[in-house]
Amino acid sequence: MTVQAAEGPAEGVETLTTELTADAACEATTTIDILPAEILYKVLSLLPTNAATANSLASVCTTWRQAILSDALYLHEVRFKLNVNQPFRGLDLEQLIPGWKHAVENFNLSPFHKRFNDRDFPKVLSAAAAAANVTALETLAALKEVQGDGTGSYKHWKKAAVLGSARGQFKIGESFYKGSGTQGVDGEEALFWLTRAVKNPALPPELLATAAGIMGFLHLDGEGTQANNVTAVKWFKVAAEAGNLEATKTLGWLYNTGQY
Repeated sequence: MTVQAAEGPAEGVETLTTELTADAACEATTTIDILPAEILYKVLSLLPTNAATANSLASVCTTWRQAILSDALYLHEVRFKLNVNQPFRGLDLEQLIPGWKHAVENFNLSPFHKRFNDRDFPKVLSAAAAAANVTALETLAALKEVQGDGTGSYKHWKKAAVLGSARGQFKIGESFYKGSGTQGVDGEEALFWLTRAVKNPALPPELLATAAGIMGFLHLDGEGTQANNVTAVKWFKVAAEAGNLEATKTLGWLYNTGQY
């Protein structure tokens, strides 16, 4: 799997040229593991905090890999983002699975139950997720969907949601509304997580349109809350303004039938 750099080089960090081979570099740094943690973290903090840099450093040698994978502070700051053009090294999924690129861009991977082994995922990604890195959790959750691993996907989306991920909050709320996970349909839980999602300023407009539309139907039908047409119309308006055509049609139907 390849990852897309989310940020450029940090200011004040010069590019150093060396003739040392990777093996020689490892031999020269075999004592990196005895550095105080705060010094190692300071060194890492001067480097770009994107997944491409972290993955490259972890691939140099065993010593460096262990140092990177054991530094929870650094792993927590690394930024992960799926590369829609080449999510997995050497494998063009857009040709194998038409629609993959659009699905990754919108984090809607459930139709693509393509099986991949967990060992195909970079160790840096798994370690960062274990360090409560939200972008790593989002990425891993999306990849678990590709595997068809609903339980694993839900687990990582839930962790991301609890940590404030707008996408995670939306995904968990949607799963409770649709009953797509092992937890089944639960209107109250759906409303709880979708409410958090729509209030999250990081929620993309297209997900806001869907989330607000679902909330409209929950209030209209009295699922997870008391039925309330006024509140339903409020959320249908939010959804319609965000581009949800179904919400627009529902508003028209409510007005035309005198239900509001």
